[in-house]
Amino acid sequence: MRRSKRKAIQNTAAVPAVTISDLPNHITCDILSRLSLNSIFACKRVCKLWRDLTLEPYFAKLHLSKSPLSLISYRRGNDIDNSPSYFEILQLYDPLVLRRRDTTMKFRTDIYFPRIHMVASCNGSILLSNSSSDDDLVIVVCNPLRAQQFILPKPPKLALQTHKLAQLGFGHSPSTDQYKVLRFTSSNNVFKPCRLNCEIFTIGIDDEWRSMGDTEQLPALIISKIIFLNGALYWIGVENLRFICYFDIEREHFRSFPLPSHIGKGFVYLDVVDNGLYLHNWDSLQWRFWAMKDYGDFGSWTLEWVIEEPIIYKCKGLRRLLKTLKDGRLLMTFDDIRDATKTIVASYNPRTRVLKKNKYHLSGHWSGAVADIPCFFSPMDALK
Repeated sequence: MRRSKRKAIQNTAAVPAVTISDLPNHITCDILSRLSLNSIFACKRVCKLWRDLTLEPYFAKLHLSKSPLSLISYRRGNDIDNSPSYFEILQLYDPLVLRRRDTTMKFRTDIYFPRIHMVASCNGSILLSNSSSDDDLVIVVCNPLRAQQFILPKPPKLALQTHKLAQLGFGHSPSTDQYKVLRFTSSNNVFKPCRLNCEIFTIGIDDEWRSMGDTEQLPALIISKIIFLNGALYWIGVENLRFICYFDIEREHFRSFPLPSHIGKGFVYLDVVDNGLYLHNWDSLQWRFWAMKDYGDFGSWTLEWVIEEPIIYKCKGLRRLLKTLKDGRLLMTFDDIRDATKTIVASYNPRTRVLKKNKYHLSGHWSGAVADIPCFFSPMDALK
């Protein structure tokens, strides 16, 4: 027995030790991609190999497929007290644990312009603008994880008193891997019918904005933010009737469809939830949430959830629906009823009709927030 034990020990000792550094790169990438952002950035400081692996497209693709939705916020710096500008990313894990240290991370940035705020996001990259007049207009695209930013050239000046800035959109074509920014302006000339005009800029391709001309088939008034989903931009337009409008980013083609009458007459908001298109509106003292059951079928809007008036008045106003959790709860952001400068994260259980506020909140110093998955891909890679 002793001799066999000694032999087993000798055989065991002969096996060479294997460390994580000996693993193939694709396995190391897979391990790193499953970590929180805080842990990934800590690993980048361990060795040059791990840092370089996080810059590989293979890692970026893995990370994007495994990462949870995040609430991305931008805080504009202040010249008075020399406070810095930075992004804060809150990873919305399921089950939801917002008090863990590794769920939030801050990324400092030198982006600072007066009145600049977040407008839209696409694949974790952020579009910011000050929505100002021609001379002062600033439009910036940045990726917080990569610390990259690109200030777009100024668009052509608007005709004085006949056009005004309507809205900005930001999207990506998966087939061409191109990122495009759209600027919509509307005509207010009393001698001509009100028309919506569009200009487009492709990052890494265009040197200046291209005019799409008059978009006569589109409603002239945009009443919602412009959101990105599956290679297209969507928004709600009004011209006598309400329309769902969309822009195919690859083909640069516009279309619009009337909003179904059963949606109701209240103000309508458009959002992306769980990679699907949703509408929510305030009607008859209720928040009603409608889902496009068959993507691309604009007649397939189906009522999913209703939140009644007593629940609504626990918070001042619904900002947006973020996602559905595994247990069926709805994760949302609200204005805090006690402090109008704060935005809080809350979950609502449609079955028990219980609204639960979470500890995490944004103060009034923040210049907007978006829901997206932070990504190590970057539109600025096309500039190289």
